Amino acid sequence: MALIECYECKRSISSEAAACIHCGAPMAEQIVRAHAQTVAAAEPAPAPAKPSTISFGSLPRNKAVPEAVAPPAPEPLPKVMPAAAGRRRRQPVEQPAPAFQTQTNADGSRPVEGWLKIMIFLLPMVFVWFLLRSGHSMKQRFFGFGWLALLILASTLSPK
Repeated sequence: MALIECYECKRSISSEAAACIHCGAPMAEQIVRAHAQTVAAAEPAPAPAKPSTISFGSLPRNKAVPEAVAPPAPEPLPKVMPAAAGRRRRQPVEQPAPAFQTQTNADGSRPVEGWLKIMIFLLPMVFVWFLLRSGHSMKQRFFGFGWLALLILASTLSPK
């Protein structure tokens, strides 16, 4: 076994290999050609040999296996424009305000929600400040801060 040069990719391969391990070129053809060149060098060449095919690195194909053929490509469908193409965009419709913003008391102030009433009663030091938001009436603020002041006053006057 000797290393020879592949006629296709010029890399070193085994002389016993059936095909080049790098590019896949068949080696039997190269050996026959090398043998023919040595014989031709000894004898005068009567006529030029027909040119060999060029290999681009594919392996030999098995003739017993049928070739797979891709079906012809279907004709492309015509371009369809969307129905709204070229039309102006519709202007957004004014949505009615959510229910919590439309509710008002008789005097036009916003109502104190149930959860806020409960939390002002339990923890007025934290939750009474929510009454300072816009929309609450002076009456609501007076009751909320009055409750806070009453609890502060009761805690300072309690016996120790």
